[in-house]
Amino acid sequence: MKNGKTITRHQRHAKIAYRIIIPFLIYILLWNLIPMVYGLYLGLTEYNGLAAKPKFIGLKNFQTFFTQSAYYTLLLRQVWMGALCLLINTVLSFFIALALNVNYRTRGFFRSAVYVPCLAATSVTTAIFVSLLESPNGVADTILKDLGMKPITWSYSQFWMTFWIIFYFVWKNLGPAAIIWLGGLQSIDQSLYDAASVDGAGHWQKVKYITIPGLKFVATYIILTGIIGTMQMFDVVMFISAGSPYGKTDVLMYRIYRDGIVNFNMGMAGAESTILGIITSAFALIYYFYSTRQDE
Repeated sequence: MKNGKTITRHQRHAKIAYRIIIPFLIYILLWNLIPMVYGLYLGLTEYNGLAAKPKFIGLKNFQTFFTQSAYYTLLLRQVWMGALCLLINTVLSFFIALALNVNYRTRGFFRSAVYVPCLAATSVTTAIFVSLLESPNGVADTILKDLGMKPITWSYSQFWMTFWIIFYFVWKNLGPAAIIWLGGLQSIDQSLYDAASVDGAGHWQKVKYITIPGLKFVATYIILTGIIGTMQMFDVVMFISAGSPYGKTDVLMYRIYRDGIVNFNMGMAGAESTILGIITSAFALIYYFYSTRQDE
């Protein structure tokens, strides 16, 4: 009884829930929603980040984006490189999780080893990575010479720079996805596998008819977060290739950085980030509604 009113159990639980949720909502508001709205506002202005006030110019920055083919190229490259990273990371992490979901003494070591790369700073690991690819005396070229092969000038090859960006991105993000898959695997009722064994089902039949259907919600989470992560791919490109050779590995996220921070064109950077955010949200929502509709 409070102020003459009876508080039900449901209301007490609701109050506790709000107390837990409100700090997270404040965090999201401060670090997500407000920057998004401010980015949209900058996209409607001409602003170099140094002048006293942004100058309102309407949709001019957005018109520039949709009338110059260079931006379409950067967006398309962001999408297809991101899609390839997502595909490889999702499939490979699933099979690694299957391998880790076995009872052996050193399983803890291998689970930790898979997860460790995501804990290391990108700036540090990419610096080591790039040093291995230095031409002509880097580790990679030295190995090629020892094998009697011609050394490769990695930074002048679009194929190899793209390959190493994707390779590094997958290596960096493989651990978290594998651990999430592993958690999903361990949540599946063991009695289902026992019943399948009694019926004579083989290992891959169990994976196909029990494991994969049982991990549907886990897969949805991994793919949704993967879509968001790959569409934000920036630091890997900046540290490994910086868009080389000749801008052929450049992506839209890296262009946003260059326009906003290097070229002081905050208005264009705001328009680009708004467009990329809308496209990323669209991809995520399309997949989410498709996956949930499949469950009905």
